[in-house]
Amino acid sequence: MKVLVSDIDNSMHFDGNTKLTAAINKFTDEGNLFIVATDKPINYVVEELAFANIEPNYYICNNGAVIFDRFYNVLYRKDIKQDVVAPIVNMLKADDNILEVFIDTSHGFVSNTERSANGIVARPYDDVKAEMTLNSIVLKYPDIHGHINDEWINIIDIDADKATALNYLENHYRLDRRETYVVGKDAWDLEMMEKYNGYAYGNCSDDIKKYAKGSINSLEELIAIAMDDNQVEAI
Repeated sequence: MKVLVSDIDNSMHFDGNTKLTAAINKFTDEGNLFIVATDKPINYVVEELAFANIEPNYYICNNGAVIFDRFYNVLYRKDIKQDVVAPIVNMLKADDNILEVFIDTSHGFVSNTERSANGIVARPYDDVKAEMTLNSIVLKYPDIHGHINDEWINIIDIDADKATALNYLENHYRLDRRETYVVGKDAWDLEMMEKYNGYAYGNCSDDIKKYAKGSINSLEELIAIAMDDNQVEAI
């Protein structure tokens, strides 16, 4: 059984790409697994893939802080420690550069800091100033880490990442690391790319490509590589 792991964003052209939809559905129809691994929340992913008529077997969301199965049951989650949630939110709200702040419960966005926070998200006016704010928060609260993407600050627990989440699925659902193919394009994909059969998109920076086994121009290309790769010997 082959395993394909991919992010989902506008650069990958899921919506309206009938060739990609057909390739992924053929891949899973043959008994293989398709896993989404993204920093996006589950509601965004489900909506985007519904338009594309694609149903992943697993969803790794919030950059690895939560895993859902195909029926949206939570299999794993790593929340931010509760005692730092309100202080971080207050720090963000006090910043003149921040438009709005939300707690991501993994099922929706709320303002109540007493709710379990799978993540904290904030929308800034200026990304450069936001980077300075994020660095200040991380220095003050070392139990979290984060990044800025799509004009949002994303904050999660320090021990949450895509590689850890994928490793959880590997250990609990008997996935074969040698048969797992991942594609990455950002710094937070690197550990996952190193541990598995990692590929980078051709337009990625050289800093990303040096962690990859090779480069691809489309997800369909990686599916073809995975299906043609017979590196795992029969036992």
